[in-house]
Amino acid sequence: MIRRIEEALDKMLSDRSAAVREAASGAMDRTRGKRSLEELRSRVHSGTVEEKLRAIHTAAELGGSEGVSLLLQALSDGDAEVRGAAVLALSPFPSPGVIKAIWGMLSRERGVVLGNLLETLGASGRTELAPHVEKFLDHPEPEVRAKAVTAYSRLCDGTGWENILSRTEDPNETVRAAVAAAMGGWTSSPRF
Repeated sequence: MIRRIEEALDKMLSDRSAAVREAASGAMDRTRGKRSLEELRSRVHSGTVEEKLRAIHTAAELGGSEGVSLLLQALSDGDAEVRGAAVLALSPFPSPGVIKAIWGMLSRERGVVLGNLLETLGASGRTELAPHVEKFLDHPEPEVRAKAVTAYSRLCDGTGWENILSRTEDPNETVRAAVAAAMGGWTSSPRF
């Protein structure tokens, strides 16, 4: 079937309408991406770290259920760099399944990957996650605290900002910089 779709799209690339040609071109790119899905899946499963990272970036560009499926597969990789990249690549796709997978990783990750998990949870905009992200504001690793500040600032309400303001004197400059950046993004709650 995919071959027939590609043949039809190939003909549509010569259509007299610019709108049809443009739509066919985009559809052809996505169709070719789907065709190479098994190759990407193979790279994520058994490639080198560099190949896995390239496959993650390609899967993020592909998007949709196919791309997200590949990114979710990469979350179980043995290399922290690969898991961390996959977590960040998932941030534009905050579906319940993605949030559940990321949530399940919180207790077993450390360092950069944990920070990326928090960043992705913050990017989801799901305010119900704020109390859970708040727990990481006092994490012993400064990089994790900094990511927690950023994530929490995207999720918390007016009273939660007191927790961010209290970190302006953190001994680590990365955390203080995250606090300053978060304060620059503050907006008052909408009043109805």
